[in-house]
Amino acid sequence: MRVQLGSVGTRLEFLHRVLRAGEAARRTAVPNDPTGTAGRRAYEAQVRTLRELQIEHEGWAKLVHGRLELVCRADRSIAIGVMVGNAATGQAPLVPKNARRRGLATEQVTRANAGEGASHVQTALFVADAGPKGVALSEEEAFALKTWFLVSFRTEVGDAVRIDCELSQPKRFEDGFVVEWGRRIPLPPLQMDGIEPLNDDGPGVIDIAVDFR
Repeated sequence: MRVQLGSVGTRLEFLHRVLRAGEAARRTAVPNDPTGTAGRRAYEAQVRTLRELQIEHEGWAKLVHGRLELVCRADRSIAIGVMVGNAATGQAPLVPKNARRRGLATEQVTRANAGEGASHVQTALFVADAGPKGVALSEEEAFALKTWFLVSFRTEVGDAVRIDCELSQPKRFEDGFVVEWGRRIPLPPLQMDGIEPLNDDGPGVIDIAVDFR
């Protein structure tokens, strides 16, 4: 697993720190916050922490690719983002899906992952200001980019939380969902205690009707 992560350019300890930061941020939400606050704070903390660790320790750079908030390797060949998965996340025999429907940007990077870049990827989607200390990709780089996601699934178990996770590369996308993955690197689950359930995320956070076939 560590060798596989090394080939991507990251480390298990970084990815677990990303998930831990997201969980800590989630817990700052209170019942009177707007619906979805906990989930948004978790996402923001995960993206920020992923970027900070990869930039500081691996020399990567911030990348806003379409609407995807990513971090990109210095040679612009690999990028990593975060994604909420379903109950199959981290389970090698099963095929996870994203818990929430995603849009065109995810579809386009999935096509690029599958080698369909030149004929399908709409590079105009990804034309954007790189922002402070960020990078922008050329058309050729967008076609060649391989995008991975730190996929996580959060479960409350008694007074603790278990976060199943994997670093995986989507390969096929249908109707807003990843239905096939190229490379998958299942990771050890992260466990944290001291939970105060807030029921803050609203409906649709987790896919209940999961079909693993």
